[in-house]
Amino acid sequence: MLRQRVTLLVLSLFALAGGCATRITPPANPANPVAVYVTDYGRHSSLLLPMGDGHLMEYSYGDWEFYALNKYKWYIGATKLIASDASGLGRRILPHPGDDEALQKMINSKRLLRIEIEQRRVMELLAELDQRYCSKIETMVFNDYDHAYFVKDDSHYSLFHTCNGQTAQWLRKLGCEVDGLAVISNFEVVRPKIEQPRLKKEEEIEYARSGEHQPPGHEPVQLSQQQAQKRLSSTQQFSLRQR
Repeated sequence: MLRQRVTLLVLSLFALAGGCATRITPPANPANPVAVYVTDYGRHSSLLLPMGDGHLMEYSYGDWEFYALNKYKWYIGATKLIASDASGLGRRILPHPGDDEALQKMINSKRLLRIEIEQRRVMELLAELDQRYCSKIETMVFNDYDHAYFVKDDSHYSLFHTCNGQTAQWLRKLGCEVDGLAVISNFEVVRPKIEQPRLKKEEEIEYARSGEHQPPGHEPVQLSQQQAQKRLSSTQQFSLRQR
């Protein structure tokens, strides 16, 4: 009975989230940008972080029994969404082939999303995850299916904190905006809008006084009634002199 209820709940939520992608908006114009990758293996996502030596560190997250111990049975995975005993943090080091398409083929992912992130933020997240991983190093196991090493994690795995929810949290730490319910791995990248810098108020007033054209995208400064009458009077005097 519990298994049936869990299955219905999971299917309902997946149907609800299936039509709504989780949108990632990376920071605009990052300093010293490096490429970070979000993987999509179908239902599962992970994060690939550059290590600075030509290699990538892939971090992933999931239920301990279902994911880390590789007990891939649908009813176990469904039950763990509301009754997980423990969670696992996995990682593996991958060589970067130098090409995004080749990288996707190498890891055999369904999709691979690339975003540009400031190098400082990436190094800070790598240091944080390394500390989190090493604090449970005595629990480490090897998953021969994913070719990754897993350790137990203190965070609680649940329907709203799956691998995809954890990926979304990591992206926010990198300075990204993440919008949407990250239940499944349907991430998409939205390029940030780069706003044109506005002129300072003093510069806008100077443009209005000098009679020069305003730059594109700026509204003309409104004159007061007294200023308008003064300008009109000056114009009339100038017109009479011409006659």
